[in-house]
Amino acid sequence: MFNITTFKKCFIPTLLLFIITTITVTAQDSEKTLILGNIKLDSIWAPKIYLSNISSFDKMQTMSKRMIIAETNIDTSGNFSFDIDFLPKEMQLYRVHISKKNTSAASLIIGGKDENHFFIIANNKSNIQLKNTSTLFNDFEITNSKPNRIIRTIDSIVKEIDNINFKEFGIKNEFITQALNEKLRQIADTTSYSLVSLYALNKSKFEVDIKGNEQFYLNYLDKWKNEKSSYFKDFKQKIQIKQKSEWPKLLILGLTCFALGFGLNHFFSLKKNKSNKKLKLLSIQERKIFALLKEGKSNKEISDECNISLSTAKSHVSSIYSKLNVNSRKEIIDINS
Repeated sequence: MFNITTFKKCFIPTLLLFIITTITVTAQDSEKTLILGNIKLDSIWAPKIYLSNISSFDKMQTMSKRMIIAETNIDTSGNFSFDIDFLPKEMQLYRVHISKKNTSAASLIIGGKDENHFFIIANNKSNIQLKNTSTLFNDFEITNSKPNRIIRTIDSIVKEIDNINFKEFGIKNEFITQALNEKLRQIADTTSYSLVSLYALNKSKFEVDIKGNEQFYLNYLDKWKNEKSSYFKDFKQKIQIKQKSEWPKLLILGLTCFALGFGLNHFFSLKKNKSNKKLKLLSIQERKIFALLKEGKSNKEISDECNISLSTAKSHVSSIYSKLNVNSRKEIIDINS
């Protein structure tokens, strides 16, 4: 005979234990620091995948065994996983790559359908998942890391530039390339992720843009002035090298701006003093109405706010025009008071 009391005593604690255990396992899985994914390999590729540290943007197209910091097997279904809790706490740039069978693990293929690598940024708290839909790394997405999704967008723009350079020539090529590089600089300027920003800027061929777009780079240096990573130190040195030959022009520009600012300040001070003298001619009521005129109030609104008749409001406005020697509300608004 079924006993509900016995059922409650036995089943409910077991159910609670199952739920707690499930939640604990899920929480532990979510806290793992991993790079994992799936890659479709054909027979020419070795079933291993490597992780390299890229200490400088200048080393993105170089490779050596010393750069490799981790490796793992790719199983028969194409799955792989790196445990990356040994990485530094600071975000850094890394490269994930594979190599062909019977070739060095440190082989790098740049461009084309057999390009065997991609870049990510990560630290010892990252959890990055790769979702691949075709052979190698030509068409994949990062599902749970916004900074690396932006990097994928940057890489797609760079590939578009490469395709344009291959297919188009002359002025059309130049215009399209300039537009795409400007798109990369917009990403660099708007993203809140410092290393992603620098990644976009390096991909935009910024060295040839500095002279014609100097203010952008001055603003950029100011925006990231607190960044102390080696990547930003290298970038700042490159910018300074480009600016050394420009310092006389900057000095002249600075002195010119100072003189212009001083002159304008003196001019507006005189203008303001002249305006203040005129304002002293107004009565207390007229000063109040003057303030309402500067706010853009109509005669009807002035009469309501000052509790006077419309005709009296019009009379005060006319008197203010006469004393200040103006002919319109726009001139009233332009007066510095």
